[in-house]
Amino acid sequence: MASAVSKPENQYMAVKRAHMVTRGYLQAWSNDHGLVYVWDGEARISGVRSLGDATVVRYAYRTEHTNLDLEAHFAGIEGRGTAAMRNLIGGGALNAEGREAMIEFLDMHLERGRYADQASVKMPVGLGDLFHGGFQMSAMGLGDRLTLSKDINTNALRISDLHVGRWPWRVADVRSGLITGDGAVLLWEETKGSGISSISFPLSPTRLLILGDPLPNVPINALVANNCRRWLIDHVEGSVARSMSSG
Repeated sequence: MASAVSKPENQYMAVKRAHMVTRGYLQAWSNDHGLVYVWDGEARISGVRSLGDATVVRYAYRTEHTNLDLEAHFAGIEGRGTAAMRNLIGGGALNAEGREAMIEFLDMHLERGRYADQASVKMPVGLGDLFHGGFQMSAMGLGDRLTLSKDINTNALRISDLHVGRWPWRVADVRSGLITGDGAVLLWEETKGSGISSISFPLSPTRLLILGDPLPNVPINALVANNCRRWLIDHVEGSVARSMSSG
C-alpha cells in the first residue's frame, strides 16, 4: 500500500471460528439435523458437515492494524439480511428498509467472496512515519484487508452503487434445486461492457432472488460453482450432492 497505517490498540476479542458464508443464510440448505453438504476447494475435501463447521476460517476476522469490530459489524448485516431473506422465501414483499438490508447483505457476501480463498494471504503494509522515524513494514491479514477493502479495491463493484432498490425484484421457483457458495451473487450483463442489468442470488434450495431484468434460461448451479472461489453448499439430499456422493 502507498500510505502507512497506524497500528491501534485492538480492544476486540478475535472470534476463533469465523464463518465466511453466513451460517444463518446456509440454514435454508440444512436438513432436520442441521447438516449441509459442503465442497471445500482449498482443502480439496467434500462431504456432510454441520452448519457450525461449514465455511469456517480460524480467526478470519481478527484485526491487527485496524480497530473495527469486524465480527459485530458483519453480525448486524447478517441479522438484518437473513430476516429479509426469510420474508422473501415465505412469499412476502420487502419495504424500503428490508430492501436496504438485503442490498447490504449482498454487498457483504460479494465482498467476502472475493477473499474466500485468501485466508492465509498476507499483504505488505507500512506502519509509522516514513519521514520522521519509527517506520516499519508489517503484514496485513484477512481481517484488516476486509476492513479496508473499500480503500484497497477501489474499482470493485458495489451493489449499493447500482441503485437496485429501484429495480424490479422477483423471487423465482427453481424446483430442480439450487446450490450456493461464496460466489453465489451473480452479476449479469446483456452484452459485454453494457453494464449490470440483473443480479441473482439463491435464497434457498428452491428460491432464486432476481433483481433487474429477467434472466435467460441458463444453468444457474454451474455458473454459481464456476464463480465460487472456495466453498459450495448443497442440501444433503440435493441433486448435486447426490451426484458427488455417488461419483
